[in-house]
Amino acid sequence: MNRTSLFGQIVLLAVALGANACSSDGTTPDGGSAGQGAGGRTASGGSSSGGAGAGGTSGHSQAGGGAFGAGTGGAAGTAGSSGGPSGGTAGAAATGGMAGLAGGSGGATSGGATSGGATSGGATSGGRGGIGSGGSASGNGGRAGAGGGAGGGSGGQMGGAAGTSTGGSSGFDPCKASPCVVLPLGDSITHGYNSTDDGGYRTALFKLAVTANQKVTFIGSLSNGPTSVSGQNFPKMHEGHDGITITGIGDYVPPKKAFTTTPHIVLLHIGTNDMTSNANPTTAANQLDTLVTNIVQAAPDALVVVAKIVPLGYSNTNYDQYIAKIPDIVKTHANKNEHVVMVDMSTLPGSDIRGNGNVHPTDKGYSDMADLWYGVVKGYLPN
Repeated sequence: MNRTSLFGQIVLLAVALGANACSSDGTTPDGGSAGQGAGGRTASGGSSSGGAGAGGTSGHSQAGGGAFGAGTGGAAGTAGSSGGPSGGTAGAAATGGMAGLAGGSGGATSGGATSGGATSGGATSGGRGGIGSGGSASGNGGRAGAGGGAGGGSGGQMGGAAGTSTGGSSGFDPCKASPCVVLPLGDSITHGYNSTDDGGYRTALFKLAVTANQKVTFIGSLSNGPTSVSGQNFPKMHEGHDGITITGIGDYVPPKKAFTTTPHIVLLHIGTNDMTSNANPTTAANQLDTLVTNIVQAAPDALVVVAKIVPLGYSNTNYDQYIAKIPDIVKTHANKNEHVVMVDMSTLPGSDIRGNGNVHPTDKGYSDMADLWYGVVKGYLPN
């Protein structure tokens, strides 16, 4: 064999080996595990290994997911270069549902504080995400928002935060001390009227916290409920006034009346009596907005959880119009970096309401309310 032929064969062999080294099954590598939000599954998409690549959908929520109710998560960003600076936005800040995490593998901030963080998808709504849950174990869960999905973009330095679309800052922690001070605020449904133990959702919520070894207490000027729950003294205090309207409950918060103790968390369920008296839904919504403003000004470091109120047990157009305005109220406050989130109590089944003119929940209904409240606040309650 001459020297020229031998050289040619060596070249051909090197080319063949190089081709084998650069391909596996002939498919384009995924953009990394997108993670999973609590309300809907994300797709693993994209064409390169940084953020979610162009063409991939990362973070689209299933309708009806999460505490914020049905909604859309949001489209993936187009950044897709390896180690790119952004994984795209994970969840529109406007509409409901649970935003999925947009984390790609390898990017420094992909799936981190920007993607699915404070401004995209909301950070404070829903508890703290577990480390790597929903993504790969290499993601640091960060803090999800209330009702929010577990954190964890695949390989990102911070897993980022997923949750409902109404968020504040990703490092937000309202419970500055133990026990966490919770103000149940509203009407007779907050009182627990017609419940067997006269504690309503408060009893069931306290039981959930005790079961999880979490420390919580309730405050307010009224006292109703059992003496003990799950072997512990039950904090009976609340600010749930029978028959009260939105403007009426405003008399029990600053500037009309100072808080004796500044709450860490406010659970606001109000508007039922306005709707049963056929109040104008737009006027009622404006009054709710003012009430939330006053609460935030009085307790700027508190988490304010605003409820879409429970069903009335009968058809009421004003009710439908009123609860439809609540998400935008919450969104407006959240967009001002206020710690205001929403929980959708309107999803309770009709069987949870006593009916026949009695708009109060059954014991099962109060328990279901507690589950929804707890889903929002559990990640903040101290052990």
